[in-house]
Amino acid sequence: MLNCSEADYLKRDRALIAESMKIRFFPILLESSKGCWIRDTQGKEYLDFSASWAVANTGYGHPKVVEAACEQVRKTTMNSHISIPSPVTVELAEKLVGLMPGDFAQKVWFGHSGSEAGDLVAKFLPIAKQRPKIISFEGSYHGQTLGAAALSGHSASERFSGSTLMAKVPYPNPYRYDGDENACCEEHLSNIRRLLSHSDHDYAGLIVEPILSDGGVIVPPDGFLEGLGALCREHDLYYVIDEVKAGFGRTGQLFAFQHSRALPDAVMLGKPMASGIPLSAVVGRAEILDAVPSGHMMTTAGNPVACAVGLATLTVIQQEGLVKRAAKYGARLKEGLQMLAERYPQIGDVRGRGLMIGVELIVPETVAPNPALVAQLCFRAKELGLILFYVGTSSNVIEITPPLIVDEEEIARGIELFEQALADALAGKVSSADLAPYLGW
Repeated sequence: MLNCSEADYLKRDRALIAESMKIRFFPILLESSKGCWIRDTQGKEYLDFSASWAVANTGYGHPKVVEAACEQVRKTTMNSHISIPSPVTVELAEKLVGLMPGDFAQKVWFGHSGSEAGDLVAKFLPIAKQRPKIISFEGSYHGQTLGAAALSGHSASERFSGSTLMAKVPYPNPYRYDGDENACCEEHLSNIRRLLSHSDHDYAGLIVEPILSDGGVIVPPDGFLEGLGALCREHDLYYVIDEVKAGFGRTGQLFAFQHSRALPDAVMLGKPMASGIPLSAVVGRAEILDAVPSGHMMTTAGNPVACAVGLATLTVIQQEGLVKRAAKYGARLKEGLQMLAERYPQIGDVRGRGLMIGVELIVPETVAPNPALVAQLCFRAKELGLILFYVGTSSNVIEITPPLIVDEEEIARGIELFEQALADALAGKVSSADLAPYLGW
């Protein structure tokens, strides 16, 4: 039962906070967080396998990250880089450019969110290439501001459309493809090849997630990202990769596209970039980012506090070996979940890279999505002490993205709680009345 204080705050939240900024899976009120754990206002602790939507890659409250924020705040709380540059912002830009492939001139644009980065892509690619259209993918999620929503192919954005002209093509999903992965890859590349078959096509660029994140944690077949790059080069399109959710070590590479030999013209960054302090970036060809001087600027973007924390976050990821850690512990987590799939026919697929894993729940003896069971599982997991969120265009994929500092014991505990929550949900231990206010996606 909720105590009076928590119940009161949740009631006030319902009354005051707009529904337009909510995706709720269960009742909870945050008091504090540390490492891989969060604590509610009743003092109960939860193992967090969401990392606040894959934001807390370095864990909550990493001392080096906290100290970087405090040190910079003591120097200045704010500086608008659009008019007075700050050294720490330049240093972070240099670091980011140094991490990207390509022998062409590159620059950095800074924002606060992945959505703003998506807006830049939607606005600038048509201008830089002098063609009006962009190719993106069904099920993709590039943000919620108008331009970013136009790029997206996720059902959460389908009611919005911007001025950008889009062609949305299917994203390859090996689990739901009747054939091998090579055939899946070639068929989906052929869809794009047909769009570009005329020499006078009017496409400026293509944007893709290296793992379709909110669309269901779908890993494309080998060769797909390279194939997209080859098509873009052949037909003179800009190639943009959205690393907002998958980046900064989560997949067992610093950036998820590095599991392939893809060479993007621009890369979108966000979410974990500053360990939760609002910061995003696009790193890419100077000709794209310079296409419209003063054309996409925000007063507080690239501010020194956020950039100092961004530098500290990168330092922690690199010096503490969190990329290799994500690969190692992600493999163990995936193996444990696959063992559950052998015992529970409701688990149709376990997929992902590193510590970005999707568990797709289905109706047994079919591949029909089972969103009702997913919602029940997440609700029950929270009651047991495990935080899980779900994604997917059919709302039937559990997204598992713990902080990259997660350890062996926490992984074992998470798998144990996941199984118990699934068993309890199947046993009918989640009431429809309790679940009704928490509709998720």
